[in-house]
Amino acid sequence: MVAAVETPVLAARDQYLADHAVQQLHHLAVDLAALWPKIDHLVYLPILGLTRPRDLYYYQGAGLQALYGFTYKYLTLEHSRSVGQLTRVRVGAALAESLAAAYTQAWYPADEPLTIFADWHIKPHWTKGYSHAGRVTMWGRTMPGTKQLILNGPRGRLLGGWDYPIDAHLTHLLVDLETALEQTLQRPIACVITDSEGGGQPLGERYAAAQRDYLSILPQEHHYRRADFVREGAWEPVTGDPAHSAALARWADPARVAQDPRQFVLLRPHGQSEPTRIYTGRFSGELTAGEVPWLHRRRWPYNELRIRDLIQGANLNANYGYAHQKVVNRTRQRAWEAAQTQVTVTERQLSDHQDAVRHLRRRLADLQESYTAQQRDRARRLAHQRWDLRHRQDQSQTTTRAQQRVDGVRRELAQNTEQFRQRQRRLVEQLHHHQTQARQLRARLVQRMAARDAIDTATLCRERDLEKDQIMLNFQVLLANLHDWAAQHYFAPAWQSLSLETATLLIYRKAGRVTWHDDRVSVELEPYRYPDQQRLMEVTCARFNAANVRWRDGRLLRITVAPRA
Repeated sequence: MVAAVETPVLAARDQYLADHAVQQLHHLAVDLAALWPKIDHLVYLPILGLTRPRDLYYYQGAGLQALYGFTYKYLTLEHSRSVGQLTRVRVGAALAESLAAAYTQAWYPADEPLTIFADWHIKPHWTKGYSHAGRVTMWGRTMPGTKQLILNGPRGRLLGGWDYPIDAHLTHLLVDLETALEQTLQRPIACVITDSEGGGQPLGERYAAAQRDYLSILPQEHHYRRADFVREGAWEPVTGDPAHSAALARWADPARVAQDPRQFVLLRPHGQSEPTRIYTGRFSGELTAGEVPWLHRRRWPYNELRIRDLIQGANLNANYGYAHQKVVNRTRQRAWEAAQTQVTVTERQLSDHQDAVRHLRRRLADLQESYTAQQRDRARRLAHQRWDLRHRQDQSQTTTRAQQRVDGVRRELAQNTEQFRQRQRRLVEQLHHHQTQARQLRARLVQRMAARDAIDTATLCRERDLEKDQIMLNFQVLLANLHDWAAQHYFAPAWQSLSLETATLLIYRKAGRVTWHDDRVSVELEPYRYPDQQRLMEVTCARFNAANVRWRDGRLLRITVAPRA
């Protein structure tokens, strides 16, 4: 962890000094021994019961003083000093990647493909400024905030967290982040598991194009029935759940199959036909239908609960820094683009109907002209045939054939008139339909143009600089991983599952006395009130002392708990 922190910090410092020759970084330019006390103050803020560096302004505790003989105050850590200079050199992203690589090697030392659990944590940002806003589920409202993508490995080990604007969407960044993370970790990623936000078709298309595997679930608000799918295999028992069975499936509609690259797994209780859950994603050939629900259910203890541990134990909901810049409101811009798309669609529909009206009017005119010409020609033929009939009558000749010709021309005149009226009536009806549609679309176009123009895209809004938040998020995840490491290697077995919040209250804030010797540092904790806690702490101290842990200056650390009276 020491190298994972120092390497990106020093690299960012050197790059900043190379790019800004006239600038100075007093607090980063000195030796590393002066850097670590400041970092420790930032990492251990939750242990001290503090939320932000500003809380150190009035802090009177002796926790950090027992380590360093002093406690930094707010101005030293925050106001243009440690955090300010870390923010200035823009070390947040590089530090997150370096720590993620260190966590991976510590928790998963082999080189096997890694399964990752990914989920958003949305923390609200309380401000009166006009800022980007999004849906904050925990508060049930739309408001400014920050999205934090938290990644966990198997057994819930934290791999890192990344800050994004609140209007970011999983679909747009997950595949690229996974590709970059593979390079950072030097480790193949077998599968990424997400909640229903990753269950849409756009993410499936991106993963299919990247030839990568992922697992998600269709949102519950979308009600699909068994008839919407066709099974591609037999029902299989679900791993660890004998009451349910699962089967691979695809869309029943061939058109949807051609357009949608996602795979599906239907989950149903025994004795029922309708699915209660529908899992989706891109599955490797080694993953069976019965394993998919079991694997996705690991997301709750390995991802969701770990985020809750961070919220309660590491101040995950705290905001750090309020620096911002004015940018175009992307939410309003997307709303304007959506409104413009509706306007464009309406304009195209209106143009189609107007073209149809012009075409029908031309056809009606052509039909009238053609009918008039045909009737004129038949009228001349009828006059000639009638003259021929009278002439034969005057000459006392046979008139049967002449009369038939006259009747035939009259029938042609009547039939042509009937056909003309039918065609004219049909064209008039079509013309009336298109004119009605054109009037409705014209009114709709006016409404949609008014709605589009009412969207304010000119007013700039605040976009927070998330660099300081990213730095503090790195330290929050670091604190959680340090707790997990301490619990696994030093705690008594009964305490190894303690959350960070519980361990802080029960162990890390335990009162005691620290004595600095030339060769060792002795810590004697006050006795516990309850015998079982006293016994577990004695076991914990024994395990810790057996590991021969040393302080940074090489002195041996020894922790004991005073006996109960």
